[in-house]
Amino acid sequence: MRILIIGSGGREHALAWRLSESTSVQATFVLPGNAGIDLDPNIKRLRTTKKITNELVLEAIKANNVDLTIIGPEAFLVTGLVDFLRSKKMPVIGPSKAAAQLEGSKAFSKLFMRENSIKTAGFEIFVSYEKAIDYLKSREFPLVIKADGLAGGKGVFIVKSLSEGQSILSRLMIDGMLGLAGKKVVIEEFVSGFEISLIVLTDGKKIIRFPVCQDYKNLDDGGVGPNTGGMGVHFPLDFISDAMLKKFEDEIIFPALKGMEKSGHLYNGFLYCGLMVDKDGTANVLEFNCRLGDPETQLLMLLIRGDLGPVFESIGVFDTASLIQTKDNFWHKKAGLTVMASSAGYPGTYNSGELVTIQDELKENDYLKVFHSGTELNVNGLVTNGGRVLSVSGLGQDKVSARNMVYKAISRIDFNGKHYRKDIGLLEARNSNKVTKKDKT
Repeated sequence: MRILIIGSGGREHALAWRLSESTSVQATFVLPGNAGIDLDPNIKRLRTTKKITNELVLEAIKANNVDLTIIGPEAFLVTGLVDFLRSKKMPVIGPSKAAAQLEGSKAFSKLFMRENSIKTAGFEIFVSYEKAIDYLKSREFPLVIKADGLAGGKGVFIVKSLSEGQSILSRLMIDGMLGLAGKKVVIEEFVSGFEISLIVLTDGKKIIRFPVCQDYKNLDDGGVGPNTGGMGVHFPLDFISDAMLKKFEDEIIFPALKGMEKSGHLYNGFLYCGLMVDKDGTANVLEFNCRLGDPETQLLMLLIRGDLGPVFESIGVFDTASLIQTKDNFWHKKAGLTVMASSAGYPGTYNSGELVTIQDELKENDYLKVFHSGTELNVNGLVTNGGRVLSVSGLGQDKVSARNMVYKAISRIDFNGKHYRKDIGLLEARNSNKVTKKDKT
């Protein structure tokens, strides 16, 4: 089997790395990829200076005799790349354009959850700035303001006062801080608890559930600073039980799949559920994403000890063998975490072209891996080329040993302006986004 992965981030690097080690995968290609792909002899980067269009992807599939295409970034799903490839009879993993609205529109997603009795925070939708302001004046704080469209993980704002809420709404709806993505907003109740990432691979009826981990979204230690695409992730989560996971499947995953099928859009691909779980085990859905998470994928790919190739190969039929494979010895029984290093200024304006040095003492192995997110190769060598630059993922017998390994490794990577959180995996950081103050002013 020859596989093409669309994307250029750490998620795509990690997925390509794991698939390249599959006995059933003859070749793994990434379009357009990053320097991490260039540096891996077992993965082929398809470089291009052109915009990635449907036609360009089709050309790459034909030129490289690709058997299966996996789409990484959400933008390609929301704009209909899956529909285009299926119209050309090309096997592809990912939801249709209609189904991808679960991620493409926060308003669509919230209404979908309401219609299918999936528990989520109370909300209202606004296209009028004035009406949104009036609504804020009638509510207690904190509240959550979400840009309706795709915002690269930067469209969610927890506001603790009326003045803060007015400022965010003005920047989104008047100033166009996020372009068209912020012209419509969802304002929802704030729910507290423990945020987790629940990801499944599905054919629309059956699922393969990936290990549940926790993403750290804020830029700085303690859960402060701006929202990002993700600064780290850890596993396992001691407060999540098998009974809770079964409940999440029955009350969230399967109702979502049945709701999509009922609307005429059988869901195929990855479904990511960002959940807020309270101390009693009740979960509210914060968001649905229609692809693998980043940086969750970097850790999940390291946790796999089985052969991922046949799982993707059987996506169309989900045969019993592949389902059993992912339940038995498919996953390492280890703890793990991923720490992301970002450029100075991220998630705002940042510089590119900073030289990246990785000390020789950093030895990658089956339990330690560097995945590239925003890097490039030029005449000077390896340089930064993105807000999130690279990450280190590691596994250990327990969380302490995994943390020690990863943080020791990331200290051996240097570039000007390197920033990373120091609290990934710490117990006190689990509930770092909790807000307790309520204020009407």
